[in-house]
Formats: sequence, C-alpha cells, structure tokens
Amino acid sequence: MHKKISVLYLSYDGLTDPLGQSQILAYLSRINKEKNVDYDIITFDKPENFVKNSPRVNEILKTTTINWHHLTYHKSPPILSTVGDLYRGWKKIEELFKTKHFDIVHCRGYMSAILGQKVKKKYGSKFIFDMRGWWPDEKLESGLWGNPIFKPVYKYFKKKEQQFFEESDISVSLTYAGKKEIVDHFHQPESKVRVIPTCVDFNVFKAFDETTRNNIRKKMDIPLDAFVVIYSGSMGANYPPKDILQIFEAIPSTQKKYLIVLSKEDKNLIIEASKSFDTDFQIRFASAEYSAVHEYLQASDLGIILYKMAFSTIGRSPTKLGEYWACGIPAISIEGIGDLDFIAEKYNGTGLILTKSDFQVKNKIEFADKSILRKNAIDYFDINKGVEFYSTIYSEIK
Repeated sequence: MHKKISVLYLSYDGLTDPLGQSQILAYLSRINKEKNVDYDIITFDKPENFVKNSPRVNEILKTTTINWHHLTYHKSPPILSTVGDLYRGWKKIEELFKTKHFDIVHCRGYMSAILGQKVKKKYGSKFIFDMRGWWPDEKLESGLWGNPIFKPVYKYFKKKEQQFFEESDISVSLTYAGKKEIVDHFHQPESKVRVIPTCVDFNVFKAFDETTRNNIRKKMDIPLDAFVVIYSGSMGANYPPKDILQIFEAIPSTQKKYLIVLSKEDKNLIIEASKSFDTDFQIRFASAEYSAVHEYLQASDLGIILYKMAFSTIGRSPTKLGEYWACGIPAISIEGIGDLDFIAEKYNGTGLILTKSDFQVKNKIEFADKSILRKNAIDYFDINKGVEFYSTIYSEIK
C-alpha cells in the first residue's frame, strides 16, 4: 500500500463560512476518504460563523481523519489585524511541524500563500498556490482598496503574486483565461499552471422538484405562473446592484416578472439602486443556509450571474452557473467573464445567455430541458472532477 500523502491546507477563509463548506470541506473530505491523503487544515474563522456553523462542520469531520486547527479571524484595525492573524498562523504551523512533516502545503488564496511560501523555504514542503482569482486586483477594482493607505498594500501583494507563481511547484487558476495571463505575462511554463473551475456538490444542489418550486413561491407571495428571475450571492463592490436591476429589467417576458434576491447582504443596496429606475420592480428578498439555497433556485426560471467588468474578471469562475444548472434553471450573464464565453460555445448556448455590456437581451430566451442542464452541470462542474484534479497534483509533486 502506498504511503499516505500528508498535506497542510491553509485558508484565510473559515471552514465555517458558507464558502468553506462548499469549496473547501466538500473537496477535502472526499479526497481524505477516497484517496491516500491526510490533511491538517488551518483556517481563520469569523466568531459569529464559528458559533453558528462549527457543529455542522464537526459532524462532517467526524467521518474523516482530517485535523482542523481553527484560529480566530480579526477584521480591525485594517492591515494590523491581518498581520496579527498571519503571525498566529505561522506559530500554529511551527507547532505542527514539531511533531510531523507535511509533504505539501496547499494554500488557498494569497494570504495563506504568504505562509505557504515560508513553509517551503523553512521546511522544504512542496508548495501549491491555489490562487482563486486575481485577489489584489479584485480589491482595487471594487473600490475596497480605494483609500491611499492601501496603495503600498496593493503593490506588496502584486510583488508577492510574482513570487508565488515563480516559487510554487504548481499554480492553480479557476479559468483558462487566467492561465493564459499567468503563462503570457508572468512567463510561467504551461505545465506548471493547472485549471479547475469551482465545482458543485450535486448532493446539495438537487434536481428540480415541482413541489419545492411551488412551496417557495407561495412562501414568498409569488404567483405560480409568474416569470421569476433570481440573483444569488454577494452584492455591492464587484457585484453592482444597479447592474443586477438593469439586466433584470432587460429580460423579455410576456408574464409578470419577479426578482428574488438571495443574499446575506443588506437589501437596502438593491432598494437604493432601484430608485434610479422608472420601473416598479417586483422584488422579494431572502437569505438561506448553504443546504437550502437550491430550494430558492428551483423556485426560479432564470438566474443572473454578474460581476463588475475589469481586469480581475478573467479569473472569475461563477459557481452559480453550476448551481443554477444543477437545479434545472438557465443563466444570463455578460460576455467576457472568466471562461463563460468558452462554456457557452462548448454547450452551444444551451442554458447560458450572454449579452453585451449594455445588458440588452434582444432574442427570446429559449429554455432547455431541465435534465439537460443538470447533465451539463455534472459534465463541467462535478465536484468529483475536483477530487481527481487535486489528488493527481498531490501524487505528481509529493
């Protein structure tokens, strides 16, 4: 029997965040159980999420041999709190290396890559930079780093970015568009840059069910015969509320249109944005735990995917497309986001409508069979592909 591969997985996102459950735990628990991989995971968890979601995370971890080391995430004061978190993260890493050696340090995002780079230098572990998009540029383009105080922070991370690409044993991009940028402008060999889109757990995002659809519509006071569009996810910054409403307004329909906004963000972002329109929007707001998101998707006829168009958009891999398709609903978005143009071409436009940046939808929307959309989702976004992808990389570089 082959010796188990030992991986130290670092994430500045918490395992108790919704994203931590969908994009970290869903992968690693499967790899741990199905492949010869042992994990120690260090995450930085927000106190409110930890209290709320740690019992659920621990229940999942009980079925694995994963060791979870959760540290507290600090938000303020800006910059200094992050430096403090990284210091505590490094102390935890040093503590773990006293009793074991890790073959690989797998770093999710830029912040954890700062620690992973040090691990490789001090302990000789192989280093995976799993970039998850062009994070410094996302921050700058969103306006969140608009204050001059962040100018040196942006420069620092762009310098580190170059180092991460050069010093990592493998870099992982969510998109082929992102890989092209790394190869062409950061002069990295193609063999060192791998691509995996964000994947979907089809046990969580269930196939369309008419009863679920009707129950949610009744609960939200939406007529059963209405045309329902959903926007699911973050709002503000790189997800402009005004653009969400603009694309909703442009969607043609002979039925009365309703918009479901499924988000944990302040609904006033949408309410304020709606004041600049003459349209009397029919909007319903909801928030749901990760395990219940599919119910609201199934209550809809069409899903919106939207990002602010900027350089960092090349690295976007909208998980929502896979989730929408898994639940049998098509999506509408704009051209030039990550690999969406490639995906639309791959599936002959089935289930994905792309518009120009003026948001105009000129043609009648064609609706594919729900089972075909789920089949497409499984073909492109299946989490088991992610399991094979990462376990293959581990075996190659260990």
